[in-house]
Amino acid sequence: MSKPLRVLIVEDSENDALLLVRRLERSGFELAWKRVETVEGLRTALADQTWDIAFSDHSMPRSRGRDALAIVKEQGLDIPFVILSGAISEEEAVAAMQAGAVDYVRKDNLTRLIPVVERELRSAQERRKRQQAEAAQRESQARKSAMLDSALDCIVTIDHEGKLFEWNPAAEKTFGFRRAEVIGKELAELIIPPALRQRHREGLARFLATGQSTILGKRIEMTAVRADGKEFPVEFSITRVPTEGPPIFTGFIRDITERKQIEQQLRQLQKMESIGQLAAGVAHDFNNILAVIQGHTDLILGEMVEGNEAKESLIQVAASAKRAANLTRQLLAFSRKQQMQAQDINLNEVVNNMFAMLGRLLGAHIVVQPVPKPNLPAVFGDVGMMEQVLLNLAVNARDAMPRGGQLTIRTETGRIDETQARRNPEARSGDFVCLSVSDTGCGIAPEILPRIFEPFFTTKEVGKGTGLGLATVYGIVKQHQGWIEVVSQLGQGTTFNVFLPASSGTARQAQELISSASARGRGETILVAEDELALRLLAARILRNLGYEVLEAASGTEAIQVWEQHGRNVDLLLTDLVMPDGMTGRELAKSMETRESALKVIYTSGYAPETGETAFVFRGGINFLQKPYQAQTLAKAIRDCLDKT
Repeated sequence: MSKPLRVLIVEDSENDALLLVRRLERSGFELAWKRVETVEGLRTALADQTWDIAFSDHSMPRSRGRDALAIVKEQGLDIPFVILSGAISEEEAVAAMQAGAVDYVRKDNLTRLIPVVERELRSAQERRKRQQAEAAQRESQARKSAMLDSALDCIVTIDHEGKLFEWNPAAEKTFGFRRAEVIGKELAELIIPPALRQRHREGLARFLATGQSTILGKRIEMTAVRADGKEFPVEFSITRVPTEGPPIFTGFIRDITERKQIEQQLRQLQKMESIGQLAAGVAHDFNNILAVIQGHTDLILGEMVEGNEAKESLIQVAASAKRAANLTRQLLAFSRKQQMQAQDINLNEVVNNMFAMLGRLLGAHIVVQPVPKPNLPAVFGDVGMMEQVLLNLAVNARDAMPRGGQLTIRTETGRIDETQARRNPEARSGDFVCLSVSDTGCGIAPEILPRIFEPFFTTKEVGKGTGLGLATVYGIVKQHQGWIEVVSQLGQGTTFNVFLPASSGTARQAQELISSASARGRGETILVAEDELALRLLAARILRNLGYEVLEAASGTEAIQVWEQHGRNVDLLLTDLVMPDGMTGRELAKSMETRESALKVIYTSGYAPETGETAFVFRGGINFLQKPYQAQTLAKAIRDCLDKT
């Protein structure tokens, strides 16, 4: 044995105790033993150390074996207790066994002693192993419970049928379901929006059938739904738990609402920084435009030109006005706060529309070279965000070429296979459109390259940058379900390759305006509410020339008065969104619509409309006109709105 057998003997006879000890030693046991004669001695011995086995005489002058057994049991000690006796009746032996003794041995038959000891030692060892395993299991469960209870992320576990059997406190707090409510229910039914549930079920079925999954082991962003029905963005990852039998899966879910809000704020900050950089170039362009407009109007008003020359001057004024409107529209689209408004777009058109702005931004010392791919497939994305990606990458390239160089903007298309997708953990297979922005600048050092998309990380000197540009690009591309690959060498330039999923749709084309003849009025009455006098007079003249009856008002309050004076005989309200006297165009329309449900409304504004009313949507070309608008655009919008049932 590795250590002595610790034996406690309760015996009034020293000779009998020695006989017991010698019998054990002759059988090969190394002993550490002690003899006690009284109950008090027994208590002291039990308190002093731990014993492997205890023997007690059945009958002693001052105590009985059952009394010693009772003391051991009342202290809750797991010690095999064997009764020894010179003469014990069968009834007494049974009573001792019922009281907790493991066996009894007659003193005149100590040959039975060794098998009893060996049996009890084996039994004690098995109990210890079992107790250790149970303790380890309890400890493991306690650690698991502590991890689940303290985790900030939601941790859920589902079986092969998608049913829940683990739901931690963070999941309760995030989704609003208590654990008792969800155990045994389908995860998809609880937290996945109805439109996405079938896809989740099909993915689980596909994995069970083929062992293949597009999301297992990856972090993906998706939309989840709370108990109250409110949807919110989450980051979700799922892993298979290694078990025998049917598979089970553990999912880790993180509410990223706050992160999305911060990303939006970062994008807005970056936009404002870039607008500051654009200001000088834009002011220069506007001054040129205004000079053309003012010069030609002076010629006409001063009667220095007439006939065809006057017409040519008016053509130049109109062309300059369009240039100014386009420039303003680009700035507004770039600077406005907005959620992603995705549609099928052509990246070649985005590059083409941004070409002039990039030239102003980068300066004459940098040559911008677009290389568009013909017949480029559409991508499903937000035009303003794509413009910002291009602009931020161009600014980054400009800073890498302080002495000038070339910026090449290339569009490509192709299919990414599984082998290519494995080279980048964010890539995946499929058809993609690639937007490449390459410069001939200083390049990026290898030790810096892994950090370039971190928010607020910048290598520029203090005051020269916020470190938001590339972080903003990364966030937008991720939001469009794409990824970025960067190739750079010191002294040889850098290429950013932005991969975006190709769409099966077709990029929207500008619609042809209908002719003025088909857009003429039929005697309907239009109320024009516009605080800018010149613009109000212009809109009224256009509409009167088209055959409409026109009423005019300079504010919402005045519009109500005019409407009342004419017996509420108004077919359509054309109103600016922002007006004086504390009544907005939307409030004016609601006030009039409350009393006249058949009234039709078109809103106008010089900037993108914002409203907190989720039930109301501004739709360009349907009930909203962006200023400045052309006469044909106004005519078409009015006619379409009046003819709409």
